[in-house]
Order: sequence, then C-alpha cells, then structure tokens
Amino acid sequence: MKTDRRPVIGITCSMNDAATRLHANRSYFNAIWKSGGIPVFLPFTDEAKGAREFADDGLFDAFLFSGGVDVAPRRYGEEITGDGVEICERRDAFELELARILYYEKPEKPVLGICRGVQLLNVAAGGSLYQDVQGHRQEEAGSVTPFTAKLTAGTFLASLIGGEETKINSFHHQAVKDPAPGFTVSATSAHDGLIEAIEPRDPQGRYFIAVQWHPELFYDESESSRVIFRSFVEAAKNN
Repeated sequence: MKTDRRPVIGITCSMNDAATRLHANRSYFNAIWKSGGIPVFLPFTDEAKGAREFADDGLFDAFLFSGGVDVAPRRYGEEITGDGVEICERRDAFELELARILYYEKPEKPVLGICRGVQLLNVAAGGSLYQDVQGHRQEEAGSVTPFTAKLTAGTFLASLIGGEETKINSFHHQAVKDPAPGFTVSATSAHDGLIEAIEPRDPQGRYFIAVQWHPELFYDESESSRVIFRSFVEAAKNN
C-alpha cells in the first residue's frame, strides 16, 4: 500500500581484507536519498539465517546490490583463469543467499543491481560471467559517460529510459556471459555487444533491474540515471 513515508532501501557494501571494516561509495546514498528513499548499508553476517532475516524483516522495502570486487568464479563452476580476479568469499556467500531468497521467494521486494550487482544477481540465478574483458574501464570521472548502451526494445529498462540507446560510464573488467535461465538482455554495449543489463523475461509484476554501469555516479547529470533510481524507490514505496 502506498504511503507518504520514505521507503527503506538495504544496500550491500564492501569489506576490507581483514574483515574489520565495511565501506561503500557515498554516491549510492545520495542517489537513493535524492530519489525519496532512506538508504541503509547492510552489514555482513556469517550466521546461517542472516540473509534470510534481512529479507524477511519488515524494515527493508527494497534492496540494491552495489559494485565491488569480483564474484568468485567457483560460484559459476569455473576456476580462476587470470591474475586480475579479486574476490571476497564472505561477501559472495552473504549476497548470493540474499539474492536467491529475494528472487525466488520474495518477488514483491524490488531489486536493483549495479556493476558487481548485475554479475552477482546473474550468478545467483544460474548464469555465468566473463572473468576478464578489455575496453570497459574508463579513465574519466564517473560523472562522465563516454560509452553508449543499446536498449533492447520491449524491455522494462527500455520503457523506463526511452529511446533506443543511452549514454553510460564503465568501470568493470568482468561481465555477464550467459544470462541466467529466465532472464533477458535489456541493454548491450554499442561498441562490442557485451551485455550491459539484464532483467527477468517474465517479471510478473516484480521490479528487477540490473545494469553493468554506475548510474549513481552521474545521477545529477543525467535524467536516464535519475529515472532508474526514482522508479526503484517508487516501487519500494508501493511495496
């Protein structure tokens, strides 16, 4: 039921090597707050029921899976093939469990994935990743959008942004390889066709968008970024 209160958005965050500190870019906070939500960074828990308690608790109206280090290749049935793969097993364990609960059991909870988030969500549902791709890490600041993503006609993401393409930034070296069963590609890179966004083929009323770029970093510069966050927060408010 729609209310006037700000919806509470749980945001995953990163962990240092010693597992003593959690951290996340303030840009996620700013984008959610400016869009009308209350951002709350989620602490990790190693308890078996930890992720389920976050998903079941009435506090959180929606969840944002943020950027960070790579998803461990073993999570999609592969061995590490290069020196550039950086993983955090504790973060993988917590987020994969949370993602699976939300996707399979809690479709009423809106979900937004960003960068690592699109990769994590794809793996959680049975998809795979490229461990290392070239040409997708820009030198410019995140507020600059030197890349172009082609939007797939008929998808929810395309209907939100409008048009056939959108300008994006890019800071990744891994990407979606095989979309998970039941997912469709909602955007691809204009210069090499790499998958830039996925969503459920049959959403059945759920809000679920996952993008490879970082819309939170150019929120103030782009309506296409703002519309993603505003629609996400509005979906959480109506949850």
